[in-house]
Amino acid sequence: MTKKYAIITNQETKTVDVGLGTDTEFYKSLGMTEMDVEQAYNGAWYIQGYAPQKPEPTPQEQIQSLEAQITARNIRGALLGDQYAIDKITEIENLIANLREKIPVQGGEE
Repeated sequence: MTKKYAIITNQETKTVDVGLGTDTEFYKSLGMTEMDVEQAYNGAWYIQGYAPQKPEPTPQEQIQSLEAQITARNIRGALLGDQYAIDKITEIENLIANLREKIPVQGGEE
């Protein structure tokens, strides 16, 4: 739990503005009170227990992350016959193929 001087800015989402310094008198003058708060993955502050969790990456985002792991070094190693590089690229390609199966087809077949 983190105690900070804060003021609720949205009653529905429980977002707060927090005072990050040490000037407690100034924060009090703004109507802030000391409360338990937490910072969410997106940098926003919330009353403790209300911060949203980071959503799971979509299959497309996971594919992009995997594609970024196929580096020029991996490709160069595979071309030179390095079995580790070949296995790594094959593993990544298999993961990508499995993720592509989870992506719904857009539109219909003609």
